[in-house]
Amino acid sequence: MNIRYKRRIGRCFWLYIPLFFFIIITLAPFYWILVTSLKTSTEVFAKPITYWPKALTFENYTYLFTKLGFGRYFLNSLIVSCSTTFIVSMLALVGGYAMSRYRFKGKGLIYVLLLVTQMFPAVVLMIPLFETMNKLRLINTLPSLILTCSVTNLPFCLFMMMGYYNSIPRSLEEAAQVDGCSLLGAVFRVLLPTMRPSIVATGAHVFINSWNVFIYATAFITKKDKYTIPLALNVFQGEFNTNYSGLAAGCIVALLPVLVIFAFVQKNLAGGATSGAVKG
Repeated sequence: MNIRYKRRIGRCFWLYIPLFFFIIITLAPFYWILVTSLKTSTEVFAKPITYWPKALTFENYTYLFTKLGFGRYFLNSLIVSCSTTFIVSMLALVGGYAMSRYRFKGKGLIYVLLLVTQMFPAVVLMIPLFETMNKLRLINTLPSLILTCSVTNLPFCLFMMMGYYNSIPRSLEEAAQVDGCSLLGAVFRVLLPTMRPSIVATGAHVFINSWNVFIYATAFITKKDKYTIPLALNVFQGEFNTNYSGLAAGCIVALLPVLVIFAFVQKNLAGGATSGAVKG
């Protein structure tokens, strides 16, 4: 047995077979959700368990958008997530640059305070934020979720952007300024195009967190026309029974934007953040 053949066997045993089982274990829950969403409520509880619907049906998806008004909830989540992503991304770009490039009095204290904000769970902040939103008369409005998601996501995104800025050599800005660019022009024309993958990754992080927000939504939103996707999914769970097929269909619809975001992020993270930025 030659060395090349032994390497192929070893690679298959130590890489491909474990990877295959990992993919199966990871995708199994998603497959089961998809199959459940295509079953009738009767078949969901039928025995023996069916691993593919006997009678394929799309009634659960029809019920979502015709009777439950899932389209409105989807739009509400989209408004909250997109607005939060835009606000946090802009503030993180500016704040991250300031924290990375400038030295100023109190910078260490701000750094510590940003770290401290990550130590509090959402449940602890829920009551103070509810009182704040109530005084601002923002209860049962989407801006309450937008403001809350922006405030809670901004500290971590500032750290992310600060790390990205730190990974870029100052020589890029200095070279642009020597060529006649202003500081703002150097940032927008040189740094931001270089940091495109980093900006996309930060935006994706904010979007997914805002899309999945549930605790704050339960505290701030009680009107059904202002429900977001997580609150709408909670409707399927009643006091005595749960509509598992409808819940599975709602989960599939809720997963679609996240899958698109991940595909987009993967495409933009194909290269390094500073690959080819400085000539050697």
